[in-house]
Amino acid sequence: MAYFNHAFQKAFLASGVTQTGYAVTFPDGSTIATTTAGGYVTTEGVPTYGLNQLKANAALTNSSTETGYIGIFDPKTNLTITPENCCNVYLAGSAIFANDKIGPLAGGYLETNKSKMINPKYVSKYYTVAPCAPQNNVIHVGSTYWTAGGGILTVNGTIGGTNTLYATSATGVIAAPVTTTGTGTGLVISYNTTAGGKVAANSVVIINPGKGYAAGNTVTIPYADGTAGNAIVTIATVTAAHAQTGCGVDYNCCKEFLCGETYSLRLDIKGSPAMRFLDHNAYYTADAYTGCCPEGAIAPVAVDSTEVMIKWADAITNSPIVSPFVQVVVQDEDGVLWYAPGTSATFLAANDADTWNNYVSGGHTDGACAGLILNGAYVDTKFGDCTFQVTDFYEVEPVRLYASEVDLTGDPCVFDGTCVVTECQGLQAQGLGETILRDLKLSESYRQNFMATDLRIREITQGNQIVSAIDRNELYYRYAILHSVPRFNNPSGTFDNDQYLLEVYSIDPLTQFNTDVTTWLEGCGVCEIDDAFACVTECDVPVNFPAIPVYNPYNTIACN
Repeated sequence: MAYFNHAFQKAFLASGVTQTGYAVTFPDGSTIATTTAGGYVTTEGVPTYGLNQLKANAALTNSSTETGYIGIFDPKTNLTITPENCCNVYLAGSAIFANDKIGPLAGGYLETNKSKMINPKYVSKYYTVAPCAPQNNVIHVGSTYWTAGGGILTVNGTIGGTNTLYATSATGVIAAPVTTTGTGTGLVISYNTTAGGKVAANSVVIINPGKGYAAGNTVTIPYADGTAGNAIVTIATVTAAHAQTGCGVDYNCCKEFLCGETYSLRLDIKGSPAMRFLDHNAYYTADAYTGCCPEGAIAPVAVDSTEVMIKWADAITNSPIVSPFVQVVVQDEDGVLWYAPGTSATFLAANDADTWNNYVSGGHTDGACAGLILNGAYVDTKFGDCTFQVTDFYEVEPVRLYASEVDLTGDPCVFDGTCVVTECQGLQAQGLGETILRDLKLSESYRQNFMATDLRIREITQGNQIVSAIDRNELYYRYAILHSVPRFNNPSGTFDNDQYLLEVYSIDPLTQFNTDVTTWLEGCGVCEIDDAFACVTECDVPVNFPAIPVYNPYNTIACN
């Protein structure tokens, strides 16, 4: 506190569900109808012990991770208020534990969690941190919807024509649409139908964006039986073409591959997951031999570039060094997506796709090229809640992918290579339940509510309820109030302050709490209200990737 260069941290859990008009009971038997906005009490006049009553009521129908409640209280009355006019307040939260005693002597575990009194004049900072989902690093090699452009992102919300029908009335049918305008290929969509068999408005979902389309092109969904009539969908937005730059040479996103040659693609994977797996960054060079030239050919002829991409993809997915960290999808010369052998049949059926070992080449088409879509993907294993230890490692850094076509010496910069373009940078998650659990454990330790490392002692002392109060697979919002308590009478003769950081965690946004606190502090006009820390714009990849497998699943232990 005053003797340290950081603030004393106190955590409050506000993950409870919204309750309306719940009767909080006073000791004399009277009640007050209490309403909450999520885990925040919005009714004035509720006592601190009412937070535990709200928690107990929520626990009857919800999991333990959805039962935390907080309130803002008047220090004079110990009742909830809506703070205003620079008044002093304190925060209080419901107890983590379910039982008040752990034996005949030790008790008081249901005491609510209270902060020190907060004088708004001594609040130095208030900020909010939104949860952010992690973003995988996605890169493209060769000709794909991202490098060649024309991958369909959205269609308009209306279905053209009058009584436009198609023959099959089932829901979720995968269509094989035909463009009525434009030269794009490869598009696959799904759609729902109304009771009368019409294509339902706003139901078109893009499964494969294809490539080579342009905004304003139309897509026709014909009758399955070939009779007259169709539904027409207008393409709204498409991806732009992206080219690679660097190394002082030109990179060709539609490179022609010749027979009788071996082409090499080097893939580097960097980041904490690779370092922990290998003690160094992972790298691998995949080779693709294009086969003998046709008999009698005087000069090498161009081959189907899809086969080159499949050979590169095969080598990458079969490599024990890099395969745990990357998913590969091939987009052929016609814009069709091909997935790795072994991809689940359910996923393939839902995406009207197949695996690349079933690809049959129809030969090279002049002006058409294939490409690879690489998704940096890794899932670490972890122990269940019953065996959780605070020292358990959890991964937060996404892997980073770097690919380049290289010559025989491994140099990527001295010849006309295949382009490699990044679509999405890898982004770290924010608000992980793993982080919140460790912060909550630290805060409870300050209150002498320790979470023992011995699993039996932990169960006896209710420390396991600290773990179960947090969903480790969720992302949490964070609301932070940094304030100080001045030492007006310090025996050392030095005037200083104790700093306190109060953090409120919630799964859903606490909009009303944020409004009340902001209004209270802005009305006092003594501290700077920081803007909310939001997420970086999400990168929306139009290609569906299969579920990421968990490597070494034997460490996963289920808990009762």
